[in-house]
Amino acid sequence: MYVSHDALADAISVDLDLPDGGVRGGERIDEGRIRHYDNAGRVYSYEFLFVSKGISLEGIDPDDAARIREAVRTAIAALEPLTVA
Repeated sequence: MYVSHDALADAISVDLDLPDGGVRGGERIDEGRIRHYDNAGRVYSYEFLFVSKGISLEGIDPDDAARIREAVRTAIAALEPLTVA
């Protein structure tokens, strides 16, 4: 799994797997979430917009939601603490 955060876009992308056979495209779940499919028809990635307001996993496959939750927790825990001088 891979998590990337774009602070300027206020977005997080969570890649659950590598796309099988290439990327087919995406589908909006709602205004703040996009599900991405590979050419095999599998969901391999989710994109969350407006993440400063939080991330909703409602309506996402429960197995995917659990993996997303764990990936985001791991990514946050791995951040270096910032100090301000």
